[in-house]
Amino acid sequence: MASAHEGAVVGAATAGMPLGALGEYTLLLRIAQGGMASVYAARKSGVAGFERLVAIKSCHPHLCEDEEFVSMFLDEARLAARIHHPNVVAMLDVHCSDHLYLVMEYVEGANLAALLRHARKSGARVPPEFALRVMIDMLTGLHAAHELRGVGGEIVHLVHRDVSPQNILVGVDGVSRITDFGVAFAAARSTITQAGRLKGKLSYMSPEQVRGQAITRRSDVFAAGSVLWEALTGRPLFRRSEEAATLNAVLEQPIAPPSSVVPGLPQTLDEVVLTALERDPELRYGTAAELADALERQSVRVAAPREAALYVQTAMGPALAERRELIRRAAEAAARASSRPGYAPASALSSSKVAINAPVDGRLEPPASDDEITLKVDGATIERMTGAAPSTARDDEPDDLEHRRLRGMLAAVMLLLVGGAIGLLLARSRLGSSTWLLMLGPPAASDLGDSSTAAAGRAP
Repeated sequence: MASAHEGAVVGAATAGMPLGALGEYTLLLRIAQGGMASVYAARKSGVAGFERLVAIKSCHPHLCEDEEFVSMFLDEARLAARIHHPNVVAMLDVHCSDHLYLVMEYVEGANLAALLRHARKSGARVPPEFALRVMIDMLTGLHAAHELRGVGGEIVHLVHRDVSPQNILVGVDGVSRITDFGVAFAAARSTITQAGRLKGKLSYMSPEQVRGQAITRRSDVFAAGSVLWEALTGRPLFRRSEEAATLNAVLEQPIAPPSSVVPGLPQTLDEVVLTALERDPELRYGTAAELADALERQSVRVAAPREAALYVQTAMGPALAERRELIRRAAEAAARASSRPGYAPASALSSSKVAINAPVDGRLEPPASDDEITLKVDGATIERMTGAAPSTARDDEPDDLEHRRLRGMLAAVMLLLVGGAIGLLLARSRLGSSTWLLMLGPPAASDLGDSSTAAAGRAP
């Protein structure tokens, strides 16, 4: 999700330049980055002043040559575009030309991972009623994805396979949404996972997924149970420093009830969590909706959406405000640039690296490498990896305005010079040569005569 760099790139408070054009969209800010793709806040403009802020997920250029990856990327678009639910991030468009990217609904807020991290750094946990609100929303959207049907009305048997805190977006509206169907499994997928290849995050996988066995929607229920356990206790359930240890924990580790970590959580909630985390799929809840219903029925109060909204705004307010300001400044700079005569936007993703980020969870992320784009606004350079000469244009002062100011100053200087010369010529004709010499510079003694000598003698 993205912050302005320290060092190679100036702090988030001064970064505010658009990153360039991508088709009909103007990329404003990188808000997330992964090994396969980056996510940007972008603007789409239309007639009569129409504007819309969207999120664009663009795969890294070097992966566009990988046929399997391209198929997987397009499969995500096909699947997600067919899911219409308020608790699923909406897919709006897909492009596969010079660049491969998906256009999605922009959700202002933070992912659950950022909220949990913020709470840990504060020496606290997210309130259990907030955690339940987030999970019930997400499970409702997940159930809608599991119920996805084909054009003939048949269930496509979609399994997300990557239910994790990073893929649960909690908006400032208090609504949580599931996102990122990039590794989702469905019978209708054109790309089939190769045998022995794991898809998803190890610490949230179900035992059957780790073993490479058949997976169903109950696998996502197990992952949701792991996320729920972490949201209630403030620490990951299975994650270890070594992958082998993580896999062993998923398969063998005894699972303690959340109340053993957080005294005061009721037994009714423990039972719901442990049922979701049954290692035998047949003993788990059969659907995400069943788990959501069980969470509604247990004895801990569930926060209302407005309470969830207030928590997000309180916890992440400064970081979200900083991101909002960066987006605003980049959008204004893009609008000014597009109004210039002969403006032709540069392609935003001519390189695989873009080094401007927005704040996500209040952290500043270091640049991935020293050769990324460096951006500054007030009087500093804007360097592109393509090797173009740096620009000295100011973000708050377009080139054409600066040129007009310079031309005006030159004209004023010329007028002063011409006027001064005319005045000197007139003075010479009236006052004589001695006064003329005095006006031009230091006079010679012969020009000054006795009067000058007398004056010099009276000087202190």
